[in-house]
Amino acid sequence: MQNEHFKDTMDSSSPHNLWDEIFKAIVSSMPSQLFPLFREVFGREYPPDTPIVLLSSETSSFPENPKAPPSSSLMDVALLVSGTDYYHLECQMQNDHEMVIRMFVYDIRFSLTHTRTVNDSGDILLRFPHSTIIYPEKNEAIPETLKCRILFPDGSEHLYQVPTVRIQNYSLEEIKRKHLTLFVPYLLLRLRPRLMQKNAKKLTEYELTNFMKEVILLLQEELTSGYLSRQEYNRYLYLFQLTADRILEHEPHLHKEAAKMTECLIKFPDQIVEELKAENQAYKAENQAYKTENQTYKAENQAYKAENQKLRALLAQHGIDSSEVENY
Repeated sequence: MQNEHFKDTMDSSSPHNLWDEIFKAIVSSMPSQLFPLFREVFGREYPPDTPIVLLSSETSSFPENPKAPPSSSLMDVALLVSGTDYYHLECQMQNDHEMVIRMFVYDIRFSLTHTRTVNDSGDILLRFPHSTIIYPEKNEAIPETLKCRILFPDGSEHLYQVPTVRIQNYSLEEIKRKHLTLFVPYLLLRLRPRLMQKNAKKLTEYELTNFMKEVILLLQEELTSGYLSRQEYNRYLYLFQLTADRILEHEPHLHKEAAKMTECLIKFPDQIVEELKAENQAYKAENQAYKTENQTYKAENQAYKAENQKLRALLAQHGIDSSEVENY
């Protein structure tokens, strides 16, 4: 049932941005997959069983009243890890030069909503979260860190900076070594520019299938080594399949090959059992339909026999031999 719910929430027909939704689906259903990201970006280590609490992504726009209802300002992901560490994660496709301003506003609102405290002297403390922006698509113009210098009237200056995660800058070997498996659903994006090429430069079936084999092998190795559970492996394969559907939607031949590769590997024994159960239920339903139909035929036949008996009785009352009528 959990897998079905996971698939329902990731319906590719969703009007919302698919790439944002993939990230949110990973966070909500497999939050421990974020730990390698925290280690990579912030240098923070957590045991696998460390509790992660998803916080409301709606933040209050009423700083004078922290109890006021939240505004419509929505962040992508807000988290509390280990009961002490706050995180704010955004997934961004385009290189928006104003993004650092948006992040600063988000983080102020985050702290007003989740971390605002008052010290012994009565001073209000706003604790900013660990924030980062994840860029799934390759763009050389994206810097390692987004920066904004804040100048106060007293002459003091503060540098607000947010590290960026540029997924396509990581090789498959580096992703495997660092266990950054949450990058996997986005890896096919690095092939998208080749789909726009013509003639000899256009992506070939051979290149696509080879690349997909490498990615699937990476997932299998993570499963074998214990970094992924079987359920997590299945979910990553499903997301990988979902991104292939989107990226290759205008390339029917390549799309067909991609579907073959993920479909045949996504079926584990427990899934096969479920499929057989579903097939058995379908046969039962079909058999029941036949039985119902047969009962209908029997009822109709009984009605015909009863009507026939009535006619025979009526003919007998008038001294007419029913066999003579039948012969006629």
